[in-house]
Amino acid sequence: MDWARLNDMAYLSVSRACGFACLAIFCFMIGMAGYPLVALKSGAVFMMLSAGVLAVKAQRSPIKPYKHTELWVLLAPEERPDPRFAQQLIGLTLRDVFLRFAGYFALAGLVCFAVAMAVQLLMFLLDG
Repeated sequence: MDWARLNDMAYLSVSRACGFACLAIFCFMIGMAGYPLVALKSGAVFMMLSAGVLAVKAQRSPIKPYKHTELWVLLAPEERPDPRFAQQLIGLTLRDVFLRFAGYFALAGLVCFAVAMAVQLLMFLLDG
């Protein structure tokens, strides 16, 4: 079993799902483009919610049955770890990847909040 391949497939699995979540959040924000502050703040809230969901998934991944994960399906039968160790290997690998992406979403949410605050401050200074 190749450890790098296991990690790469876990990264592929989680990044694909997170990419679709980002696309949905971005489309929502574009739909609210007429109200930039609302778009930024709602985008930040959705990103923070996504980070929370990913953190919960990370917490639950070590106990989720490894045969019910996309990672198990992505691995070819000869690449799959020994069933004696598969639960721990796949669960911990997915946990690490989920936490990494939760950090990315949390950072993006904080950036959206910061930009919203800067825009709001700029609007206040220009109106005042």
